[in-house]
Amino acid sequence: MNNQHLIHIGTFGKPLGLNGEVKIIMHTFNFDSFKSLSPYLTCDGKTFWNFNQLNIYGSMLVGILQNCNTRNCAEKLNGKKIFIDKNNLPKTKKEYFYISLINCVVMTSNNKLLGNIINIDNFGAGDLINIKNSNGKSFYIPMNKDNIVKVDINRRLVIVNPIKGMLD
Repeated sequence: MNNQHLIHIGTFGKPLGLNGEVKIIMHTFNFDSFKSLSPYLTCDGKTFWNFNQLNIYGSMLVGILQNCNTRNCAEKLNGKKIFIDKNNLPKTKKEYFYISLINCVVMTSNNKLLGNIINIDNFGAGDLINIKNSNGKSFYIPMNKDNIVKVDINRRLVIVNPIKGMLD
């Protein structure tokens, strides 16, 4: 499978307990959407992550993989990414669509070029646009109404108005 068909929907975190339970950082809207997107794939797009359990505990997603029933096994998962094949995404309503912002150009509302989006990350507090500038330095801008002014997917352009001090 071509890696361009893969969509990153989660990342394994630290293990919990002794029986292979591991935290999962979701990059989906909610647990139900994450759970509905199987089959889950590794970064090669050929190997499957097979879960025995996926449960929500408070605001945390916890999973147990097949054949991974020890803490040592779960520790080896930390930081590994969970993907799906984009062809398995559910159909959307007419007025909704999926977009990929990777490689979009990012400019401020006063036409200053900031760089290109290299990833969308979420460390638990919300989605962040990871931008790489022309000097090769990367930085984050939160994806919220305070910072994102406009997304023009046809022009592959994102206009931002970062809060004061973010770019300093």
